Amino acid sequence: MSPNCSITKADILHVEDILGPSFRSLNGRTTRKTPSNVLINTCDKFPKELLERHRNVTLAIDIMYINKIPFMMTTSRAIRFRTVERVKMRN
Repeated sequence: MSPNCSITKADILHVEDILGPSFRSLNGRTTRKTPSNVLINTCDKFPKELLERHRNVTLAIDIMYINKIPFMMTTSRAIRFRTVERVKMRN
């Protein structure tokens, strides 16, 4: 340590308590947990022919940003039908 430095050894030890762990050290050690699937069994407004032909449809949903404007994108895997809608409020 430099003799003219006002930072003490105790200050350095307290940094993690104050600011939390280092982002760089967490970046390599933490892993993303896969979210659980959401099952919704409400098919009241679907046409009968569509339900008979495609009984189980998996819908993938993601948020995409274009010029910092959020859009919700959906894709049905079996039917291959895609939708895009602007998200007005993120909560």
